[in-house]
Amino acid sequence: MNHMKQSILCVDSDEEILVDLKQHLETVGYRIFTSNDGEQGLKIIKEERPNVIISEKHISSFSGMFLQETRNILPDAMRILLTAQTDLDEITDAINLGAIHKFIFKPWQPDALLEMIQEGLQQQKLGVENRKLTLRLARQYKYLKEKNASLEDKLKGTQGELDKMIEEMDKANEQDEIFDDEEATETQLLEKAKLRVKQLYDEVQNLRQATDEYKAIFDTLNGIMEFSNPELHKHSNRVGAYCSWLAEGLELDPKDVIDITQAAILHDIGKLEIDQEILEKPIEELSAAESIIYKQHPFLGRKLIRRVAGLREFGDIIQGHHEHYDGTGYPDGIQGQPASATAPEIPLGSRLIAIASDYDNMLYSEVHGENLSHEDALEALKEGKSTIYDPELVDKFVEVMEEEETKEKLEELNRPIRIARIEEVKSGMTVARDVTTIRNGFLLKAGTDIERKHLQSLKEYEKKGDPPVDICVYTG
Repeated sequence: MNHMKQSILCVDSDEEILVDLKQHLETVGYRIFTSNDGEQGLKIIKEERPNVIISEKHISSFSGMFLQETRNILPDAMRILLTAQTDLDEITDAINLGAIHKFIFKPWQPDALLEMIQEGLQQQKLGVENRKLTLRLARQYKYLKEKNASLEDKLKGTQGELDKMIEEMDKANEQDEIFDDEEATETQLLEKAKLRVKQLYDEVQNLRQATDEYKAIFDTLNGIMEFSNPELHKHSNRVGAYCSWLAEGLELDPKDVIDITQAAILHDIGKLEIDQEILEKPIEELSAAESIIYKQHPFLGRKLIRRVAGLREFGDIIQGHHEHYDGTGYPDGIQGQPASATAPEIPLGSRLIAIASDYDNMLYSEVHGENLSHEDALEALKEGKSTIYDPELVDKFVEVMEEEETKEKLEELNRPIRIARIEEVKSGMTVARDVTTIRNGFLLKAGTDIERKHLQSLKEYEKKGDPPVDICVYTG
């Protein structure tokens, strides 16, 4: 492995130790700086900015803990304390002060030190990438927050203009204003037709822009979930796919299919406000207090979504995805088939998500009990008909999931993917998700096999200051 771009500073009062460290680490490709003086060591840090600093706790000609001072100058550098085995208090003090990441005893073992450095550099790399992703998301959020402020008004305004246009056209037809006016000339009719077409075109453009901004807001929330909890994000996107297939199988209106699919992808977004320790604990092991907190996530999700113009209609669907058909679910205990005509009913989208989410948890979740096979999971859903789940929807879900076309989709859905940086993207890779820029420019459609022209386009957008948000590619 070539480490020439990565440098290490070794600081110790023992020249012999410095010689050994330099000799060993240079042979595997690192750039090595050494010093037996604290002030000189700090000077090297400021000038060379090493990736790793290996040092004793106290260095001659330097008062105080050297590694603690290096943290103030170069906080991202990995700091390793080189110490005697007997000095446990020294290690404890350094850890408590946050001055070190790792420690190693004298006499040091070359292989152990090398492994420690490699692990540390990998963590450092991930930390840098996470900060870059956070920055990208923050920039996108700022941009979309500004857009979102006007989105609701724009949608209302557009709808109002369309309603007005329809009303005028109806009135014109009733009065035979356009085509039955005996005095109207062919030129006048043509001009009126052109005006109508232009008005309609403008409204379509306004609606398209509003739709693009809505999609960008949705994608941002999905991206935040992926960054905050990757496993939850994978679960949510699989549930979105299942719900899409089920909604299409039910022959729902195309808009309803899209709405239910997107609500399904965001159905667990409320979990981002739940302590990770609770989320990682098996459900049956939660204390009474933890269970109460956990069961708040549908409500928290609805609360979050209702702040976002264009997504508010998803709120009730998200809040209802843990309700049971017989009324024994949470958070509100409503039924799928209420006894009273005035009683609230579990939204259709919620009933679909309940089935899809539980199916996925049975297959993959580590906190919902022992994982089941595809066949056993479908049987478990059947056992919950009329109690937990809508019986008709379960039957349809089983039917859809047993179709050959769906089985092929499942294989594609489970292909491993990763987020690649632009410099990591190569010709021949396949895009796993649509690629958009921070300002919501559309770049690549999911399923695209990347070619040289695509690579050039990605780099051009980056140079313009409008880089891709994420580039997800299949790895297998």
